[in-house]
Amino acid sequence: MSFTEFRALIARELQLDPAQITPEASFVEDLMVDSIRMVDLMLRLEELGISFPPEAAWDIRTVQDAYECYLKYNAPGLTTPREVTAG
Repeated sequence: MSFTEFRALIARELQLDPAQITPEASFVEDLMVDSIRMVDLMLRLEELGISFPPEAAWDIRTVQDAYECYLKYNAPGLTTPREVTAG
């Protein structure tokens, strides 16, 4: 899944404009996602087949962090998360 697809998925699940979902956007400060909403998002992503180990949640602060976690745990064959652009 490309960053653009990941961004669209996050935007849909959080009911936000995809333009708000930039790599550097903080879930808490920029997207106003509190801890309960973050858990809901993680559960919804798991329902869609995207898994994150519970301990990884502590390291996810930005959309870029979430995408890198997605690549690490859901994209076999990619050994190193790549930096993404907002495009």
